[in-house]
Amino acid sequence: MGGNAVKASRPVTYDEAWWTVKWIKAHILPYMNFSEEEMSILGSYGKKPDGELYNDIDIAVQINRLEHFPNATQRLSALLQTMGYETKLNLGFGICSFGCPIKGDPKNDRIQVDFMLTYNLEWSNFIYHSPNFQKGESKYKGLYRNILLMALITEPEKEIIKTTPDGGIEEIEVNILRYPRGVWRVRKNFMGKKGLVKNGKNVEGSERFVTDNPIEIIDMTVGNDYIPSDIDTFEKLWDIVMSSNFKWINKREGIIKRFIECLDEQKLTHPTEIKEFE
Repeated sequence: MGGNAVKASRPVTYDEAWWTVKWIKAHILPYMNFSEEEMSILGSYGKKPDGELYNDIDIAVQINRLEHFPNATQRLSALLQTMGYETKLNLGFGICSFGCPIKGDPKNDRIQVDFMLTYNLEWSNFIYHSPNFQKGESKYKGLYRNILLMALITEPEKEIIKTTPDGGIEEIEVNILRYPRGVWRVRKNFMGKKGLVKNGKNVEGSERFVTDNPIEIIDMTVGNDYIPSDIDTFEKLWDIVMSSNFKWINKREGIIKRFIECLDEQKLTHPTEIKEFE
């Protein structure tokens, strides 16, 4: 969450982050009834260049699929509050943030720790993956890979369900990526009170779960000749999209267009690789 959810927290060095994680494993996880096998450190932890600070620590914790995200998030929050910690919730993303004493000692100030609920640790490790910048694996944050992946999930299998008399798109069925939950198939309607609108609303009752299996998502987007490590950076995924045997080569123009639109919506700098398509 970028370290903005918990007040009076500060960035930490990797050494401080490492000792804080060690303390969390020993003193926080058991209290919340999680084992080390049910957690995974996500994002850029241990992957930033030497000397760079960490604004927060992201930790995935696996819950039972029968448990609803909001209920589980509130349960974690209540447990942390009984221990005396300030919490901040993002129920939609299943995130419970708290102000964790650095290295377990309040005298060292606090670092924001985000417990990110998941039904599938393999999925969380896949979708929240960050390149290792110490090893120069990529020029771009993992967000760029994910935005391109979102376009690959959404565009190829988008189906127009209903059009207006003048040919406008009124309703579509499309795959969407939901970070904590995987890929879902939904219908979106774009008809507003005064005509078509830019951002459609989900049609009630249309949502259905597709998958949170990384291998199935890779097959869906680039084909079954690849594995997660083949698309773990923007550059690797882009090279596949631009290859002559790309699975969705006939949809490539629309995929790239959607990718650029998403970059612009988030006010992100365009990768140099896409200059010829701007």
